[in-house]
Amino acid sequence: NAPRLDGKSQPFEDATIAGYEAGSEWGWARSRFGALTRTIVMGERYLLDVVELAGRDERLLELPWHFAGTGEIAGARWKDAELENEFVSRVERIETETSPVALELTADGRSLTAHFTFSGELVRAEGPGRPDGSSRETFYLQRVRARNARFVTVLEYGRSGTSVLGVRLSGDLIEIKTPNGDDRHRFAGTEWTIEQRGKRIGLATVSAPPRMEGGLDLEPALRTTAAALRVAAPPALDGTLDGFDTAEPLLLELEDQYRRSEEPYSGPEDFKAGVFANWDDDALYLAVVVHKQEPVFRRPDAPPLLLDNEPDDIHSDGVQVYLSDATAPGADSPTWGYLVVPDPSGSAIRTRVVSDAAGDARDVRGAWRATTDGYCVTLAVQWPGGLLTHVGGRVGFDVIVNEMAAGRERRVGQLVWSGGGGWVWLRGDRQDPRRHGVLELMG
Repeated sequence: NAPRLDGKSQPFEDATIAGYEAGSEWGWARSRFGALTRTIVMGERYLLDVVELAGRDERLLELPWHFAGTGEIAGARWKDAELENEFVSRVERIETETSPVALELTADGRSLTAHFTFSGELVRAEGPGRPDGSSRETFYLQRVRARNARFVTVLEYGRSGTSVLGVRLSGDLIEIKTPNGDDRHRFAGTEWTIEQRGKRIGLATVSAPPRMEGGLDLEPALRTTAAALRVAAPPALDGTLDGFDTAEPLLLELEDQYRRSEEPYSGPEDFKAGVFANWDDDALYLAVVVHKQEPVFRRPDAPPLLLDNEPDDIHSDGVQVYLSDATAPGADSPTWGYLVVPDPSGSAIRTRVVSDAAGDARDVRGAWRATTDGYCVTLAVQWPGGLLTHVGGRVGFDVIVNEMAAGRERRVGQLVWSGGGGWVWLRGDRQDPRRHGVLELMG
């Protein structure tokens, strides 16, 4: 039941684990393989399977399902179809404009219902049976041709309506209607969350499976860490790297660092950033070098967007910078945050304090300059009074680079240094301080 791209089976290569946890009521696993991501969430009453395709080119995605026993979709009409494979026969596709569809199955006196929610086609066909038998068996196949797509399947343990009354998709949210209320599932960047009867359940993410060396070694996820280099004199802050020590760059160029909207991350060849962090007793100095053709900067006199109580300047190419106390990383710890947008009429920058954070826009100064393949923003951020800064000190830190495109009302996405991926919608200019990485202040 592995997904297939462009009519070819997956090559034998390693996938990447993005998260897993086995709990008493819920468990999950999430992994990536090339352009594909698959998430399986298992509960006591149903199993949720999510297969996602993300890429720049249109591709054919197919997901087969081989069930035991016999099954039927109530009221379904089937029409002859094609599936190019020498081992497959009796190919039909369902004629329906509704989604999801429920396939009820029975085997050995037991029942299972598969709720398929998807765009594209649902096909059934006959193929070789299981190795322990010689008869041919019916299997099902979801398929779609797209640049990015998502197949959501809920396997209900029992007959239809026993535990699952319906499935609905809304953006990144998956709502499963049950007799006890709605279960709301979504991937929150570093964990899978379930809202159930007023209770929020977070299934944690760890970066790699536990090592088996005479017992379990469950290591907590590490915070992203980088060095800020001390300088004898402040850099020029004129939109160039003049005066910056560039020996320790912070890179933003991975899919795991991208929060997307409609389109997935197109790759570092189209959009990436490098950040150089320096410091002295007065300020943190940042040079943010962005690789992006044709950046789109919001003008200060542009008409208001009036969108979701969000600051208009997030819908622009630009930068968000956050500082916090690394010794107390929590939602209630003090955070200082700034949203910085280059002014397209000159070299000046426009700065505002982000939502739910402390700070003063006058504590940030700098300039920007266009480059041959993007732009560079140089900033001095005055140290907040609540932070202890000294050689060997550790400061909570994050930097986000927003991506905008011409002709759009909202931003396309954003690169986040501390990582996490996920979706950009409804985030505004906020960044949870628990997600911040750490800057080590080097002498």
